[in-house]
Amino acid sequence: MNKIICVLPTILLSLPGWASDATALMKESDKRIKAPDETVQYEMELYDGDKLVHSRNLLRLDKQMNGKNSTLIRFQAPAAVKNVSLLIEDTGAAINDIWSYTPATKSLRRIAGSQKQNWFMGTEFTYEDFEDYKLKSYRFEQIDTLTPCLRWAKCAVVEATPNSDAETQASGYAKKRYYIELTSYYPVQIEYFDRRGSLAKRLTSEDLKRYGDYVRPQSQTMWNSANNRKTRMVVTKLTINSGLTDSQFTQRALRNEE
Repeated sequence: MNKIICVLPTILLSLPGWASDATALMKESDKRIKAPDETVQYEMELYDGDKLVHSRNLLRLDKQMNGKNSTLIRFQAPAAVKNVSLLIEDTGAAINDIWSYTPATKSLRRIAGSQKQNWFMGTEFTYEDFEDYKLKSYRFEQIDTLTPCLRWAKCAVVEATPNSDAETQASGYAKKRYYIELTSYYPVQIEYFDRRGSLAKRLTSEDLKRYGDYVRPQSQTMWNSANNRKTRMVVTKLTINSGLTDSQFTQRALRNEE
């Protein structure tokens, strides 16, 4: 039965009217990419155009727990940003709980939902960019099928637009466009459009690699069209299903300076 479920979206893509079933495709993608827990270490590179400006080491922990996806992000180097941390409790709501910790002042603060459009630590990511698909908060429509697609054989192109006033007001984007690679169902590219409908940013994934039942890119680059700056995240170590505990995703854990 599981094999039938896994190939069903591919079959549907060849049928007329698949655009109306884009939500099913995104649910399949969501199911395939979400691991029970995950630990990733990154080399973060900040570019101004093609010039490397800063390099940082970053740890990211993810865990599915109690109807939410919890993410803890902690800078490990250099010393100027070491132990600056972020905790996101993504319940799928328009406004999620986001907490930040600054070791220099030993301060823990809650980031207001209205601030999720703010930039994260001088990168080209906003807090909102760490949220998942939010399947209940968006309408999905397949607008194209690309063959080939970037470095892959075939992608479905799906546009996501908010389906509630709360999400529309909270989000910094009018819509998002996902390029779903149709072997792994991984979103190999995401385009973010501002409220005027112009392309604001593009997140591109490179070099998909399998880790057990899951596929992950070896690097991702977020490009900002307004300033031509980029933030590149290169995986240095990745572990899935290592048994992360709920206690590793608390405000107390956020304050833990290693």
